[in-house]
Amino acid sequence: METLITSNHTKSTIKLVKAESTTASAFWDTIEFNRFGIISMLVVILGCIGGIAAAYGAQDNALKIALIAFPTIISLALVLAVAPMRAIIYLSSVAIILDLIILIF
Repeated sequence: METLITSNHTKSTIKLVKAESTTASAFWDTIEFNRFGIISMLVVILGCIGGIAAAYGAQDNALKIALIAFPTIISLALVLAVAPMRAIIYLSSVAIILDLIILIF
């Protein structure tokens, strides 16, 4: 006994159109995509500048050491916690600016 099965398939396609993203959003998307390369550069920069600032800029002042250590350690903790890159970049830039201020003054 022969059985003939016929079925009518309709093909439907859905086209998703992404809205035009802003340049800031595209920038943060690129930063998030390149997370591991940027994190490795930040760790080296934070470690070097923080060590130099602690050695030469804050030898005998506990407040200056705290201003160097706390933002640096918090930014490294954000790296370990896999926080959004926006938070890591902002806090790392604060740490680098504080290190340079203490090193200069």
